Amino acid sequence: MITHDYSEWHEPEKPPFTVEELINAVKELMMQYHVSFDEALKHLQERGLPYNEFLKVGGLDELIQGYLDQIDKQKQEILEKHRIDDLLTKLEEDIRRKSLELEQIVAKLKDKNLSQQLEEGLKQRHPAQLYAVDWQLSRSKDKSTSQARQQLQELVQLIQQMKSLTELNKDHPFTGQKSVNPTEAQRLKEKLDMLDDLQQKLVDAIEYGDLFNMDVEQLKELLGEEAAQAFEAKRDEVRKQFAEALQATGDVDYNEETDIYKITPGAARKIGEKALKEVFSRLFTDGIGRHHATFTGDGNVEMTTTQPYEFGDSLTSLDLPSSLLNSAIRQIDSPDSVKGKIRIDSRDFVVHQTKGAASSAIVMLIDQSGSMSREGRFFNAKKLALALDALIRTEYPEDKLYFICFSTFAKQIPIGAIPELAPKPVTIMGGAVNMRIDYSKEVSQRSKDLIPEHFTNLQKGLELARVLLANTDTKNKSILLITDGAPTAFYEDSFLYLTYPPNERTYDRTLREVKAVTDENITINTFVMGNDFEMNYFGEGEFLEKMHRVNKGRLIYPAPDKLTQYVLKDYLDRKNKIIQI
Repeated sequence: MITHDYSEWHEPEKPPFTVEELINAVKELMMQYHVSFDEALKHLQERGLPYNEFLKVGGLDELIQGYLDQIDKQKQEILEKHRIDDLLTKLEEDIRRKSLELEQIVAKLKDKNLSQQLEEGLKQRHPAQLYAVDWQLSRSKDKSTSQARQQLQELVQLIQQMKSLTELNKDHPFTGQKSVNPTEAQRLKEKLDMLDDLQQKLVDAIEYGDLFNMDVEQLKELLGEEAAQAFEAKRDEVRKQFAEALQATGDVDYNEETDIYKITPGAARKIGEKALKEVFSRLFTDGIGRHHATFTGDGNVEMTTTQPYEFGDSLTSLDLPSSLLNSAIRQIDSPDSVKGKIRIDSRDFVVHQTKGAASSAIVMLIDQSGSMSREGRFFNAKKLALALDALIRTEYPEDKLYFICFSTFAKQIPIGAIPELAPKPVTIMGGAVNMRIDYSKEVSQRSKDLIPEHFTNLQKGLELARVLLANTDTKNKSILLITDGAPTAFYEDSFLYLTYPPNERTYDRTLREVKAVTDENITINTFVMGNDFEMNYFGEGEFLEKMHRVNKGRLIYPAPDKLTQYVLKDYLDRKNKIIQI
């Protein structure tokens, strides 16, 4: 006979996070605070978030619970063996006696204000007030003050000891019979404090997965070397499981030798896909799809309309049903026709018209200078870069997208490096800057490290973009410039110049590169995130206007949080206008 017992159903306890949620949280920290994946993850680890999902799997929670039981046992043994109430009584008697003696000494100084101050201090038993009395005594020239000060210092020590042991007795009620002296009481307090501290760390380890704040030496001292070794072995096992779980998602790489976690390019693309969904959920209620150029010709997109075959047309676009129908109609009155058979030749061929899909090559040129750290500018620039990559990769794979960051220097960067990029920290505060670095001579690495990197070398960024686009085979080439101001650095011959505030020479050398870019039929579309004050203080706005009069590109001033929406919609709108010849 089988008996069934029923009870109220309770949903099983869920872990406080999933691995995917953890990775998403780390990505948010990376993007917002411009730190590496490893830095962001370790920040969460220090807060005790990452490991609690794995504690039960690894058996570490059971091991820790055993340690907690041992701590409780040690504390109980101390409390059941000792008593400190009689020590507290003795301390109270000593304090009263010392207080009376001190009042008598101070009274002989015949300083009414000092006597009142001492009386108030003794009443409150506050060390700070008594130290104020000691300071007053130190200013007196009376020889008896030295005795008073000595008595006062002894009294303060007794009061502090009394306060400490009273709190100890309140937190840990002693029930034993063995009386202790002040020295023994202090040792018991230190031992109980250490046990309390270790207990709290172990509780945090179970509740939050906080394995890093555990002092293994403290564990060894209080619970023995075997306990410390067992804990370290289990912790290493859990950390290994944690690393494997992160790697299994495909979003994280882990180097066991260096103990460093890195985000994968695929994970960076997922950030972009998420940003893309957020933008289009707000902008395009009818969804998005592929947009193509409107001219007809030899291309890769078939249309419903057809045309007679001409020599040279691709047979991959053959409309077979229409071609067979043409052949059958032609042979109805033909004396050479054979009943039940259709003979087809090139006269019958019909091909679908096609339209060419527009393709383009784009360099996203991201300002990495120090001022981009303001008002979420660099965060939104990174968000745009990842979203644009996701859009092109999924909807317009025929397009090519490259990324270049520029500050004092400029370099091309891969998509996987974007989430942890950061603006260059400002290292020169206040005043004008006019530096020149000679690169015709060998510059040591130490000297390079001393060069401030937070300047805006738009000239070098444009040059690098121009060279990069020169190696692409499409005729539709553009630079998407994300910046918040005007250039403050440039190269001339073998010299690097750093100038602040920007001047006409800086502007002139940059405009020369703008002209070179324009001569290569490359369009520069600039999205400026600086405010009105920043754009007009040193003529920055006038420079940008002049730059676009030379290049004929567009100049747009979006708010930082609207940058991604502006650029993606602009990109989609212009896809219909770009024709591949």
